[in-house]
Amino acid sequence: MSVQAAIIMAGAAALMVSTTILVRRRLLSIRYGLGWLAVSLIGFVGAPLLSVFAPLVESLGFTATGFSLGVFITFLGLVCLQFSISLSGLHRAVQDLAEYSALVEARVGALEAERDEARAKAEERRESVS
Repeated sequence: MSVQAAIIMAGAAALMVSTTILVRRRLLSIRYGLGWLAVSLIGFVGAPLLSVFAPLVESLGFTATGFSLGVFITFLGLVCLQFSISLSGLHRAVQDLAEYSALVEARVGALEAERDEARAKAEERRESVS
């Protein structure tokens, strides 16, 4: 096993431990925690495979380090895409809640105005009767 593979495996193990701690402390949702655990498992299993496929990668004109960097950059792009999708969904939910809240506030305002108007009319009737 190469030094590079050992470093990747150590990083994957650290990611696995830190993800588990964050999920247990409820700082990271289980949904994302499972995703990061899968990433760490792929890194842990994939690092020795990188050593095995290094001659093939080098025959294509890439260095093992360059190939690893390309894989990591692609992975980070996919993570950014997934977070953008999640953020867009949250933005829609916040917008829907804000619109609903504005409608409820308008309805409550109208009901309070009706109540105040009815009280004023009742007060006028009492004064006219007295």
